[in-house]
Amino acid sequence: MSDRPTRRILHTADLHIAFSGDKGCQSLEAVVNTAIKSRADLLLIAGDLFDHNRVEEKLIEFVMAQFWRLPIPIVILPGNHDCLVPGGVFSRTDFWKSCRNLHVIHETQGETLDLPYLKVSIWGKPIDTYLGDIHPMQGKPQPVDSSLWNIAVAHGYFVDTESPHFPSYHITEQEIVEHHWDYVALGHVPMFRCVCNDPVAYYSGSPLISGTAALVELDEKAGVHVTKCLL
Repeated sequence: MSDRPTRRILHTADLHIAFSGDKGCQSLEAVVNTAIKSRADLLLIAGDLFDHNRVEEKLIEFVMAQFWRLPIPIVILPGNHDCLVPGGVFSRTDFWKSCRNLHVIHETQGETLDLPYLKVSIWGKPIDTYLGDIHPMQGKPQPVDSSLWNIAVAHGYFVDTESPHFPSYHITEQEIVEHHWDYVALGHVPMFRCVCNDPVAYYSGSPLISGTAALVELDEKAGVHVTKCLL
């Protein structure tokens, strides 16, 4: 029996912050307030924190000030709106390095981030282009350490039909279930939705559109339980 401690993760995505004082900024404040109130151990943002890559430095300063309110790790996966392109928002490394508890997933072929003090490991593959046929979960590896809570994060469309409506960003059921990670945190679809029970995989919804986030309870005895948070 593993001795993994119980952990609580606030999973959000698709805030689409565009300019200072917009509804995306209000959504981020609500997310941070919820993380504090719920005593989350980790804030996980599954893509599209920003609406585009041309945001002003004043807006990034606001975002960083919100993150500094949290005494917990924050993990960000770049999505399709704020993707990893030269000169993009996540290439402004001086800003992101100033927040010691913040981690941006940068490796374009996929990156595993271990947080040993939380007994949590997170794998994600950021989107790095505006073009092309993107497969956000392609190449998801086998979890290495079963003594950690293993979480995958991806930004794209869950494809459960033979004729998907969208040409790219496909996430298949096989990609979700293979290697059996403990939880799969999804972004890109703006509504709170469960797409798989084994392993547990959810869209958190967009604070901007659905007004929701997902509170994920990881418990060795009770399993993985997800609650819709109204922000």
